[in-house]
Amino acid sequence: MKRRIVPFIVVLFGLTQYALWFGSGGVVALMHREQHIRTLRRGNAALLKTDEELAAEVKSLQHGRAAIEAKARSGLGMVKKGETFYEIVPGRPPTTRTARVFRDQQLAARG
Repeated sequence: MKRRIVPFIVVLFGLTQYALWFGSGGVVALMHREQHIRTLRRGNAALLKTDEELAAEVKSLQHGRAAIEAKARSGLGMVKKGETFYEIVPGRPPTTRTARVFRDQQLAARG
């Protein structure tokens, strides 16, 4: 009788251990869920920081004309009357003769 019970208990123990480690509510699934929660918390922290920055920007736009003007200038490229707007385009300088002459004139004017 003992010889029949021991294999049965070993198989039963093996099945319960499998369920404990690899089942839908097991240790491996729990580790995956915890990793997912950590990832979500990091994402939430970044979103909260963005929300705080936007809230501060909204508050400054509600209470100050200077903030509205700065936003219009940077975001929309607006220029005041009497101002001159210069746009600097990154890249290689032009190689035409006219561009070289203009550049040389500008360098000479700077002294």
